[in-house]
Amino acid sequence: MAEKAEKPQKPEKAEKPEKADKAEKGEKRPEPAAEKKAAAPEKSGGGFLTKTPVLIGGAMLIEALVLIGGIRFVLGGPKNASGADLTVSTTSETSHKPDAGGKGGTTSSGDAAVELSLVEFKAMNRQSGRALLYDVSIFVSVRSDHQEAVQQKIKDREALIKDRVRTIIAEMDPEKLGGSEPGLETLRRQVKYQLDEIVGDGMIEEVLVPRCIPYRSDF
Repeated sequence: MAEKAEKPQKPEKAEKPEKADKAEKGEKRPEPAAEKKAAAPEKSGGGFLTKTPVLIGGAMLIEALVLIGGIRFVLGGPKNASGADLTVSTTSETSHKPDAGGKGGTTSSGDAAVELSLVEFKAMNRQSGRALLYDVSIFVSVRSDHQEAVQQKIKDREALIKDRVRTIIAEMDPEKLGGSEPGLETLRRQVKYQLDEIVGDGMIEEVLVPRCIPYRSDF
């Protein structure tokens, strides 16, 4: 009878608080996961902030490269221009001088011109019916490398040169000796033609007449 009386006493009600404790514990388990999810954005945000200086540095490096390239491009321009300026200056060194016939000639700056005295004398002209005495001074322009040869020719053929120049002045129309031709183009051309035969073709560059003054001599 005593064993039968002990069977109904089971600790069922005492187990209920344990289940309640387990339930409370089970409800608290999701909290760490929520905390992890909340912390995740903070970590991701921190990673973006750490990458920002790298991006800024890369952008500054690109700007520096573009700036250097632009400076080189700008500095490279004047070099080409200086080359163009050199071509123009070289061309400008070539001077154009008219020959005895009035035609333009080209004389390089490397061929320096030298002026030599040809004749200084008085020549008569009666073509107008009046006796006009012309006081004449004539020079010639030659290249420096022809100077000695031309000087020697002028000295050796001095009388012949004076005779040819006197004949030219005596036979010319007085209007061509300063009237209608202030530049004396006809006189210069004819003297140049005679000098090419006496001195040598191409030796004389230009004939210069600094003085050609007529005086009446039939008073």
